Amino acid sequence: MDFKEDPRIKTARKILFIASSFFALYIIALLLCSYLLGHEPLLFGLPLWLAVGNLIVPVVFVVLLILVAEKMIPDISLTDDDEEEKEKNK
Repeated sequence: MDFKEDPRIKTARKILFIASSFFALYIIALLLCSYLLGHEPLLFGLPLWLAVGNLIVPVVFVVLLILVAEKMIPDISLTDDDEEEKEKNK
């Protein structure tokens, strides 16, 4: 009995890797902002690390997420093609 892996599984693993990497980069960016930027109130009366980490970094990553979703994540069918053909033939 041959086991043929569904090609959607390979795509799902690729998307999982992309999502995990994106989330890790987001957390690293937040940690770097809080560690490297100063504590003096500069932007909107907030400390710079807080303003950048909670206002600017999320906006940048939302824009990046839109680009990643459009360019790197394929649109795949979630239904089996065999089942659709069987239903059409009935």
